[in-house]
Amino acid sequence: MQRVYPALLVALASLILLASGSAGAAEPCVAKLKAPTHRPKANRLWPVTVTCLTRSGKPVRATATYKFVYNGQVVATRYPSPKADPKSPCSRAGTCRHSPYPFRGRMRDGTFIWPRRSVGFPLTLRVVVAVKGKGSINLDYAVKVRK
Repeated sequence: MQRVYPALLVALASLILLASGSAGAAEPCVAKLKAPTHRPKANRLWPVTVTCLTRSGKPVRATATYKFVYNGQVVATRYPSPKADPKSPCSRAGTCRHSPYPFRGRMRDGTFIWPRRSVGFPLTLRVVVAVKGKGSINLDYAVKVRK
């Protein structure tokens, strides 16, 4: 029985070292998400701005993906399309792009519209900012869409 404890202690110590090593890992960039309100109106433009900079403030090449979270589960994934016409059917459905949107430093998406079917549900807009070869950051923004 005494032999089990040293092995258990070694395993526990190695897990602690692994956890502390990954917690101190550098973030791929300093990313921020700005939106006008946590209570957007359905079927109205809701501009979103995402920035990805180095700690010294230089722009970083990254991609952005929208994920919609309800009760901790991702219920939909869409891709930003800031250059699309906001009145086009694909822009209103969020389907103009089929891959993450590449940007350098700052992305402003003025075409974002919450659909009417999202009214009243506590949702989270998660913007996944990915930097090639360095990882990704999740930017979460809680919303409750109103009529």
